[in-house]
Amino acid sequence: MTPGGTVDGLDRRTLLLGSAGLLVAGCGGGDGGGKGGGEATAAATAKGPNIVKPKAGNVVTEADAAALRNRLNAAMQSGDVKQLVATIDPGDYDLATFEKFWTRRMENFRRLGFVDGQWYVGVPGGRTRNGAGGRVEYSGELVFAHTVKGCDGQQVVENMSADFRKKSEDAPLELMHVGEIDENFDPSLWDVADLETIETKHAWIVFRRSDAKRAKDFSARIEAGAARAFDIMPRPAGVDKIFYGLTWPAIDGKLWGGVAVGDADAHAYYHPFLDPAELANGQKSAANRSGLPMATGRVGLHESSFSRPDFEDVACHEGVHVLADQWYAAGGTPTWVIEGLAVWGELGADGVMARDGARIRSTFGQFESIGLKGYDEFHESSMELEFYQCSAAVYAYLEKESGRDAVLETAQAFYGAETREAGAKKLGRSEKDLFAATRKWLGA
Repeated sequence: MTPGGTVDGLDRRTLLLGSAGLLVAGCGGGDGGGKGGGEATAAATAKGPNIVKPKAGNVVTEADAAALRNRLNAAMQSGDVKQLVATIDPGDYDLATFEKFWTRRMENFRRLGFVDGQWYVGVPGGRTRNGAGGRVEYSGELVFAHTVKGCDGQQVVENMSADFRKKSEDAPLELMHVGEIDENFDPSLWDVADLETIETKHAWIVFRRSDAKRAKDFSARIEAGAARAFDIMPRPAGVDKIFYGLTWPAIDGKLWGGVAVGDADAHAYYHPFLDPAELANGQKSAANRSGLPMATGRVGLHESSFSRPDFEDVACHEGVHVLADQWYAAGGTPTWVIEGLAVWGELGADGVMARDGARIRSTFGQFESIGLKGYDEFHESSMELEFYQCSAAVYAYLEKESGRDAVLETAQAFYGAETREAGAKKLGRSEKDLFAATRKWLGA
């Protein structure tokens, strides 16, 4: 994140997703509500154990969930919001809100032309059976997953609460109600305005129609910043573009679950890759496929960023944050690792020391203790700007002493570890040792 006249920190929030709550309606008769889940069909004998088969009755199956998913995806592919709305019971008390929301979304997707969306429906663990054959109703998760062409190596998920119903054994699984998208993902840029886009070699630039002139005037500088980020960072599998959205004061800090705004001129918003099928079953699980990135991001460029003389550096800085998210697995990454990498990325070792060398040398001793602490200590200090510069100096030392590979190895070790201690162990070098070696190199 880039503050006005300085560089600010990215508030990377821990994602908290609850398990699905389940309710069976209309259960009655026999022992259908029992815990056994099956009945013996043969007594145990010397030849083997009891053979158990599922009880009869009304059961929600994977095939039921797949059929509902197919109906939802067919509606998305049609581009007809009426077809999507028709998948939900017409008695839903908030159906008009759903229709309004998805009308804007689907129109934006059509105009932008680079968003591919799919629905996922699961059968969550719990009582999704009525042994007596009557109606089954339950609450669970409905997941919409999307990819931005060229930006996302895997699907970005959005989960929402939903109510489901299966009226009888032979009836299809139905949607009774769809709730709001989980606050960790809501709202997206395409939910708050009618959007247009400019495509460059390394960027999708997305904006309101009223910002079209600004987007066109700055597109070359955004492209230049994105290209620089790709030049210095490893390219995530399946990724050749960075998403940049031109934002405005009413939405700054509120997109994609919100971030700490402060006086920032830009933000990189983090999107973890979760398994959408598992999420639809009520379980959070990383979409950890070999060779693919762990996360992606979106850049929000605030109006104030366009008056900065270093605008191209801002675009590069935020692009580095997004590309580094390919390693970001757990959320325990030290703040200096994240922000120092982005400052180093926009300037390089020579640029960091040429611009800020004197200030770094005079403040590095104070940074050494704060760098080992948390996000708040780093960002709430009156010396925040100096801490950014000192963080970048650690990477400048690594580049000058051991080459660019050492920079990337260090960042990746800490980004990909569950804790900073685990990152240091993976790297084979403690943070204290890195800081001491940097101070010696600086002559501070």
